[in-house]
Amino acid sequence: MDLQLFSIDKRNDYWSELSRYVESQDRERIKKCFDFAQTAHRGQKRISGLDFISHPVWVAKVVAQLDVGVAAIKAALLHDCVEDAGITIDEIADKFGDEVALLAEGLTEVRKKTKGIKVHQTSIEVFKRFLFSSVDDVRILIIRLVDKLHNGLTIDYLPLSRQKKYARRIFGIYGPIAEYVGMHYFKKRLDDIAFRILYPKESKKLEKGLLKNRKNELMALEAIKIDMGKMLKINHLNGVEVVGRIKSLYSTFCKMKEKEVKDRVGVRILTEKIGDCYVMLGLLHAKYPYIDGEFDDYVSTPKPNGYRSLQTTLNWKKGLTVEVQIRTFEMDEFNEFGPASHIAYKYGQSKSGAGYQWVKDLLKWQRCKDGVKNYQIKVLTDFVYVFTPKGDTIQLPKESSGLDLAYRIHSDLGDRCQGVKINGKIAKMGKKLKMGDMVEILTGKKINANKGWLKLAKSSSTRAHIRRAIQS
Repeated sequence: MDLQLFSIDKRNDYWSELSRYVESQDRERIKKCFDFAQTAHRGQKRISGLDFISHPVWVAKVVAQLDVGVAAIKAALLHDCVEDAGITIDEIADKFGDEVALLAEGLTEVRKKTKGIKVHQTSIEVFKRFLFSSVDDVRILIIRLVDKLHNGLTIDYLPLSRQKKYARRIFGIYGPIAEYVGMHYFKKRLDDIAFRILYPKESKKLEKGLLKNRKNELMALEAIKIDMGKMLKINHLNGVEVVGRIKSLYSTFCKMKEKEVKDRVGVRILTEKIGDCYVMLGLLHAKYPYIDGEFDDYVSTPKPNGYRSLQTTLNWKKGLTVEVQIRTFEMDEFNEFGPASHIAYKYGQSKSGAGYQWVKDLLKWQRCKDGVKNYQIKVLTDFVYVFTPKGDTIQLPKESSGLDLAYRIHSDLGDRCQGVKINGKIAKMGKKLKMGDMVEILTGKKINANKGWLKLAKSSSTRAHIRRAIQS
C-alpha cells in the first residue's frame, strides 16, 4: 500500500480529488456525505485561510486508501461537523445510518474527553490506556491518527506554543499509540514532525549533516536494487519486489544516541510466499558477509505486536552497510498499517501463527456469513479512567465511586473527604464514576471516615483504608 499524502488544499476541487480514491460503486453514497459536510462547513476557514472542508477531505482521502470501509470514509468527512458546525449525532444517524453516527460520536467523545487535559510525564501511560478504553472500534483510532497527521503537516500556521503542545502529545500519546496498533507508517511521519518542533536546532543540524550524504546514499540504493534484481533473475525468483528506503530523521537521531548509525540505507524485499523469504536470505548471505548479531528471524518468532520480517545487515561495498528486511507483501501491509491492513487485506487466506494472536486480542475480528466485518475492540475493559482538576488521568477498577478515587489518590485525602464534584456538579460520594469524568474531591480539616462509608466504597482497598481510619 503506497499512500498518497500530497496536499490538495490549493486545488479547491475537493470532490474530484477524493473521488479518485473511492470505488466507483461507492461514489454516489460518499458524494452525498461530501455535499453534506461541505454545506455544514461553508464559509468556515482554517487558520491558514484555506477552506475548512480541505481538512476532512484530506483525512477521508487517506482513510479511503486504507480500505477500512465506506462508513469510515463518511465518518472522516463528518468528524468535525458536530463540534465545528453544530450538526447533531441524530442528524448524522438519520442521513447516513447508525454505524457512521457511532464512529462520528466516538471521534467527538475522544476529542471532548482529551481537550484541555494536561498530559504529565507521570500520567502518560495511564492517559494512553484511557484513550484505548474510550473507544470500542479500531476505526476511531485509525481516523484519529490520520486527523493528527494532517494537523501536523499543516501546523506551520499555528503559534509556536500550540505547535509545542501538539508535538508533546505526539511523543507522549499518539506516536506510541500508532506504534501499539502497528501503524508504523504514521508513527514515523508524526515523530519527524514533532522532532522538528521540539528540537529545532538538533533536527536542522542533523538534516544538514545527512544532506551531504544524501546523493551518495541514493546512488548506493539504486545500485543495490539493480544488483539484487539481477540475483532474482538468475535464480528465477518471480513475483518478488525490491524497494529501497533511507531511515527517517527522528529514528536516525534516536539511533545515534545509542550507537553509530551505519544502516541508514535499507532495502525491503517483498515476496508472495514465506518460503521465498528464506530462499532470498540464503542467497544474500551466500554472496555478502553479514554482521554478527544483526540478524533476526521475526517470521518464525514474531514480535509481541505481530510484526513479522527477516532482518539482516550486510557489508555491501566500499564500507557501506545495508539493512535488509525480507517479508511477504501481506506481512509488509501489516507491519506498516497494523489493524488497518488486516481490515483491508483479503481474509480468505489462513492466518495461523502466534504472531497474529495480538491482532486477535486487539480486534475482535470475525467475518459473518453476509461478509459484514466486525471492527469492535475490547481492551482494558476492567477499568474506568477519570481526570482530576490538575489534569492527571487516574485508573480505577470499574464500578469505582468518588470515594474510591479519593483514597486512590492518597489515604489522607480519602479520610478527609466531605464530598465530590463530578463534571462540575456536586454528586454523592458513592456515585459510580464513568469513563472520562472530571472529578474533584472536596475535603475538610478533620477525619470524616465512618462505618457508613463502607457501603459507598466499591474497592476492597478503599474499605481497608476506611476501617483503619475509623480505628485510629
